[in-house]
Amino acid sequence: MKYPLFITQHGKLEREGNSLFFVGELVKKALPLAQIAEIHCMARVSLTSGAIDLLSERGIPVHFYTTGGDYKGSFINDASPRGKLHLGQAEHHLDPEKRLYIAREIVKGIQNNMAFTLARWGINPVRINSVRVDGESVEEVMGREAELWNHYYSYFGEAIGAEDFKRTRRPPEDEVNALISYANAITYGLAFSSSVKAGLDPSIGFLHAVNDRRHSLPLDLADIFKPLYVFSTVKAALDSGLFSKKDFSRKGNAVYLSREGKKKLLAALTDTLRRTVYYKPWKRNMSYRSMMDYEARKLKRHLLGEATYRAFSPWWA
Repeated sequence: MKYPLFITQHGKLEREGNSLFFVGELVKKALPLAQIAEIHCMARVSLTSGAIDLLSERGIPVHFYTTGGDYKGSFINDASPRGKLHLGQAEHHLDPEKRLYIAREIVKGIQNNMAFTLARWGINPVRINSVRVDGESVEEVMGREAELWNHYYSYFGEAIGAEDFKRTRRPPEDEVNALISYANAITYGLAFSSSVKAGLDPSIGFLHAVNDRRHSLPLDLADIFKPLYVFSTVKAALDSGLFSKKDFSRKGNAVYLSREGKKKLLAALTDTLRRTVYYKPWKRNMSYRSMMDYEARKLKRHLLGEATYRAFSPWWA
């Protein structure tokens, strides 16, 4: 199986023959291309022309983030033909009924993963399960999603022993929010990769509106898997006492991860993504990471009229 590679040091990627190397101030390391699904640059990393050629040949996307963890952009060689799929995706976005159906399924997937993670933590997700994912417009469905997240944050605070937990963003105002924000940005990058690998246009989403600031389809996919990827990872890390005060820094009202804190979180998130579960239709195990890829392919089949898209639901509950 292939997995994401996270680079946390400043440096560059360069090619030597058919090998890719990361070159930093004090290190030069060969990267195992056969094991890499995508590269996430969490520090300032440049690519030589040779590295770009090699990554293009292997179809390995590279995502770039600010040192604070915000997504900046991606390098992806997207040369595959997808005219029919692109038209189908646009049609399903522009048709109110077709878009509404997909938006509802996405929110059902979010709800399913929320209920699953809470149940694994020994919490009865009654308020999550009581939310009816309906509505006559995408805006109404987004209202249901907001309701779900409000309940989930409350439950999450209970799960980590912080009854007064409040989700804060831009900037995160405490250590837990710093962990969530950083992992959320990574999950967006993962969703961007999944979208493109399936041949989908990341700019055309169904729950989130199309805008010029961020690609909307990765936002749709990322939200489905945040409970499974982000919150499961953060809670497990907190339960194990992985982080200490030195793993964070404060600037005014904002709290950020230190370099060492980032490395710890990325290692924990990698462990989550590598977790596998037996999937009977395939007669083999599926990794948490590949679940998002599979979800993107399911959506692709729906847009092409090959199958009806159904919301993701953990089958090993």
